[in-house]
Amino acid sequence: AEAGRPAENESARDSAGMPDKSAKPDAIIKLRAGSSSLPPEMRLRLQRVADSIAGDDRASIRLVGYVPEGGSSAWNIGEAERPLRVVKHYLETLRVPSRRIHTASFGDEHKSVAKRNREWVEVFVLRLAPPILVR
Repeated sequence: AEAGRPAENESARDSAGMPDKSAKPDAIIKLRAGSSSLPPEMRLRLQRVADSIAGDDRASIRLVGYVPEGGSSAWNIGEAERPLRVVKHYLETLRVPSRRIHTASFGDEHKSVAKRNREWVEVFVLRLAPPILVR
């Protein structure tokens, strides 16, 4: 993935793939630096997210991570994608279908966010508006 571009070509909230700046995440999942395990509190947050979409087949989950500063592009992208993989895998164990989980990592143009959220994954629940019936 290029810096600033979504790591996967999935639907997004705006044309660049970033969630709308006014949108607040439905959950923030924090991992310990370098860890691939979720603390119990973070597992509980993800359980709540999974429960919130359980009855809505049209809802999906967007996971957003940020590329850290420092190493090579390949290392930075790997560091941004590691927490995304951990969170996505846990959601799948909660029976959220992988087709309903979309991930994206962002880079240089979001440096202020990346510094603050280095080991964070922002979780957005995306719901389609109900269809409008025209008579």
